[in-house]
Amino acid sequence: MQVSFSLSLHWLIPGAHRTKEGAVLRQLKRSRSQPLMLLVLGVSLLLGCTERGVLTLAQPTQNATIRDVWVVNYRDDLRGRRSLGEARTDRARYGRLAVSIPPNHETGTVQYPYGPPNAETDFVLVNANEFETVRSFLGALEHSDTSGLNETLLFVHGYNTTHGEAVYNMAQIGHDLQIPVPTLLFSWPSSAQARGYVYDRDSAVIARDRLEELIIAATQNRNRKLFLAAHSMGSYLLMETLRQISLTGSVDLAEHVSGVILMAPDIDTEVFRAQLERIEEPPDPFLIIVTEQDGALRLSAWLTGRKVRLGSLSDAGGLEGLPVTLVDFSALADGRSLNHKVATNSPAAIAIIRQINQIAPPGELNIVDSIVRADATPGGFGVGLISAQ
Repeated sequence: MQVSFSLSLHWLIPGAHRTKEGAVLRQLKRSRSQPLMLLVLGVSLLLGCTERGVLTLAQPTQNATIRDVWVVNYRDDLRGRRSLGEARTDRARYGRLAVSIPPNHETGTVQYPYGPPNAETDFVLVNANEFETVRSFLGALEHSDTSGLNETLLFVHGYNTTHGEAVYNMAQIGHDLQIPVPTLLFSWPSSAQARGYVYDRDSAVIARDRLEELIIAATQNRNRKLFLAAHSMGSYLLMETLRQISLTGSVDLAEHVSGVILMAPDIDTEVFRAQLERIEEPPDPFLIIVTEQDGALRLSAWLTGRKVRLGSLSDAGGLEGLPVTLVDFSALADGRSLNHKVATNSPAAIAIIRQINQIAPPGELNIVDSIVRADATPGGFGVGLISAQ
């Protein structure tokens, strides 16, 4: 794996050039903003691989677990990265991807193939079906549901994410959190580059109409509900879409959406308040998972000239009166992924969310009460609930 951090740092560090790791580190040490620059270096080392998260096909193995990921894909190709000058596509692709999860899978991780793909050791694709229309796609999704809950989890990924990463992460989340209902991924055209933050924000704005169209289509069956989840910048996209839906009246959110979870949302708190206040009847429950030590959101806050982002709040200041609940996972942060994916990377956090699924009655995701009970059990992880109401 080649690391291209010097290129991704070039736009932030005056006078930086493509150089060896030691030279970049020496320049960072001379910088007056050393803590911030080291954080940038950490993000680039974490996310700056030349080709990563590319879907690879392999023969299945009997010892692996197969997890279906239903995907609406607005990417014009399946490459790892996009050129920041490329035009985005309006064409949707609908697919059912069977992802094989290896028998040696460690909770909270995705084992990417760094050589010939092997279903015994790696996340790999073992089958794929494409659908011509959203109607046939959603019909097949509903027909596949054997949970009896008549619900679909719709997930929106975050910034700097390849299509393959989004698919494999969705499979990992569904497997590790033991989600019993079909998982539907909305794959929007991220640049999949650390330096593509503004490009990705623009892509998220462009994707609002497409996500609204998907939510409208997925709520046509009055016997089914959607549970909406998003991570990082995907939370911004989801909130903008929910605001738009409320203004247009295209979907009765209170009737068709059973709940919302925003994980490490990369949103300014004032923007979030403005978004939520335009939603006439927000879905309930409405959860925001926060981690005070989120290093990625610390960088985002610096880029936007703010002290903190919604996903790294330590209290409910600025959210008073809003019908939301902050779930503080700071105590569960273990340093993985700069603490930006604690809800899905931390085994402790995953254990708690598993308890939520086990405690909640069938067909009802009474998440707030369930977390309280999970916290009260012997050996609980001490998750803090901060009500903004």
